[in-house]
Amino acid sequence: MNFNKSSRKDEYRLSLRNILIAVLIILFFSGIILVYYRMLFNEKRNNIIKNGEMTAKESADQIDRYLSTNIDSVKLAAYTLDKMITEHRTDEEIQDYLVGQSTAVRSAVYENLTGLYGYINGRFFSGTNWVPPEGYDATIRPWYTKPMEKPGEITILDPYVDVQSGNVMLALGKTLCDGVSVISVDVSLEQIQKLTEEAVSSGNSDIQMILNDKGLVVAHSDQNEIGRNYYEENNTIGSEIAGRLNGSDRYFEFVYQGANYIVYVADIQNGWFCISVMDATDVFSSLNSLMLATIIVVIAIVFIISMVMTRSNRYLHTSIQAVAENEAKSAFLAKVSHEIRTPLNAMLGMNEMILRESNEEAIRTYSQSIRTAGKNLLGLVNDILDFSGIEHTEDKQNGEDSGFNIEKFTAPDAHILVVDDNPMNLMVFKNLIKQTGVIVDTADSGDEGIRLTKDTGYDMIFLDHMMPEKDGIETLHEIRGNTENPNKTTPAICLTANAISGARERYLSEGFDDYLTKPIDPDRLEDVMLTYLPEELIKRGVDGEERETGTDSNISGVLKALNGSAINTDIGLKNSGTEGSYLELLKVFYEFIDDKAEELNRLYEENDLGNYTIKVHALKSSARIIGAGDFGEEAQRLEEAGKAGDVDYIRSHHGAFIAEFIKFRELLSGVFSEYETEEEKQEADAELMSIVLNEIKNAAEDMDCERLDTIFAEMKDYRIPEENRELFEALKEAAEKYEYKTILKLMGQE
Repeated sequence: MNFNKSSRKDEYRLSLRNILIAVLIILFFSGIILVYYRMLFNEKRNNIIKNGEMTAKESADQIDRYLSTNIDSVKLAAYTLDKMITEHRTDEEIQDYLVGQSTAVRSAVYENLTGLYGYINGRFFSGTNWVPPEGYDATIRPWYTKPMEKPGEITILDPYVDVQSGNVMLALGKTLCDGVSVISVDVSLEQIQKLTEEAVSSGNSDIQMILNDKGLVVAHSDQNEIGRNYYEENNTIGSEIAGRLNGSDRYFEFVYQGANYIVYVADIQNGWFCISVMDATDVFSSLNSLMLATIIVVIAIVFIISMVMTRSNRYLHTSIQAVAENEAKSAFLAKVSHEIRTPLNAMLGMNEMILRESNEEAIRTYSQSIRTAGKNLLGLVNDILDFSGIEHTEDKQNGEDSGFNIEKFTAPDAHILVVDDNPMNLMVFKNLIKQTGVIVDTADSGDEGIRLTKDTGYDMIFLDHMMPEKDGIETLHEIRGNTENPNKTTPAICLTANAISGARERYLSEGFDDYLTKPIDPDRLEDVMLTYLPEELIKRGVDGEERETGTDSNISGVLKALNGSAINTDIGLKNSGTEGSYLELLKVFYEFIDDKAEELNRLYEENDLGNYTIKVHALKSSARIIGAGDFGEEAQRLEEAGKAGDVDYIRSHHGAFIAEFIKFRELLSGVFSEYETEEEKQEADAELMSIVLNEIKNAAEDMDCERLDTIFAEMKDYRIPEENRELFEALKEAAEKYEYKTILKLMGQE
């Protein structure tokens, strides 16, 4: 009897838990749909607006130039005629000038001019020798009366049909110095109409038009609209547009007869408007279809989860009656945990792709909110699974929330190889394992790494994935494929800056034993080394000082110069291990800025997309190591564009990227300006050099890397004598690589 009551109680609690989980999932997916839809809608809408803006402004600029050219011809003629009037030139001389000037400008550049004409000295003149019909009164014609209303200004008449040619024209006019004479020219609208039609035929606009300040259609992609006055119409597309022209907004949207239109307006001189109209109906309809499809998918996911949970409940009910309660809970967890987290993680993964691929700031903000909400939801699911004592051991086993830290260890007899084309990555790696006593060989290319593996047997090999010429996968295949290579079975770990879904499976399938993401996490690195190094080489729980983390808020005055800059020193210190190591990395980054920028520019100019992508990838890694996260993100977007063959993206962003890169030179120059120049340092005398060289030899014999670091650090305050400089630099380089035998050989010892 008691058992039945307990069973019903468990069923009630499970049902409540299922309801809570279902509600949370529905709310989460609903939020994802709404945010994602709004995100895509805004992106599409902004793209349409930008395209309309570009089209309208380009057309407006071309039309402005066209009108300005013809206006200049009127100004030139007016200037000459003013002189002729003041000099009392004869009518014959004025007529000859107008004929000659009309011929000159028409044959040179103004092929659409019909010729200069005007009312001067009380009579009509025509540069084309046109004789007006009997009774023609020039003083009542619009080309004369409108300029007389605005003396001294260039006036533009409304379009009209020329009686000579039958073409649609507009007249430009200006009064002359006597106040009663006017010079004019007829300009064909054929070129303006051509520009308007081209905007539509090229696909940059659905409707293109030019309106004057009175709402009259001067040009239109539909020639039937020319001459209509949209201010005088009602319930037409034209009237909808004209009614909004006097507002301050240069773009606006409206719905007409069920269609969605987006309009961009660019101003032209004399109060005219160049207008680009895009029909966004199909675009928005496709988004609505996408939203509907997404809703259907979500409903299907929720239905599947509900079915799984129902079956799991039945299974749990049976299990409770058959076995102990804890075993039933474990079975329930294994089923439900997997089925709930799988779709949630998939949605979060999709969101991460949005974050990686979108350059829209608003979209990235939405996605950041989705990421936060999704992680919180996963936490809630874990809490619900903990309800009534059910433990989410899956995460604990993976070490995700356990705060797990690997205990310190040493492996003084271990010998490893690290291959990476980025010198900063090699420096970071050596600094991170400095205290383990492991001997590290480094190589800056796949071929160099292969050469080293033929001569030396290593306990572990770390290979960077993306390297020029021969990448990490190809390097590993060559090592594994050589039966004579002593490292054909040595554990190999892939180093990658791209931690994407399925990465582990891919690298394992290529022959790697494991992989590490960059920037390298120190605890994860130690975990991997403890896993794959031979057990007999490991000495755990070493006594001594704790590893310096470099996270002390009282960082040195040198690094304070970077506070509030594009470099986050907290992240850089964490990635480097110690403050000294961090300063070294910053200096390496600082010193290669010019060379790297020049190299990237060269590859860009040579259209070498493959090597450009690899070099940007390396720069991304370096930037993230020193804490320049935003710049690293920009590099990643260029890298992804390179991998996808998106040349247009690279062309539109390369210049700004290099400019941003160069800014770090000025920023970091302030960090290192405090150091004395080499000439200002005190030169080490012969006695000091003798002591130092002897100390280096003794430290190398004892394989004491810390002592070597201390020696070289102390000698930074001195200028090395010319006779010792080459040897000292060679010793320093060997010490940085922990090549103790090389040091002894340089010192004349075997």
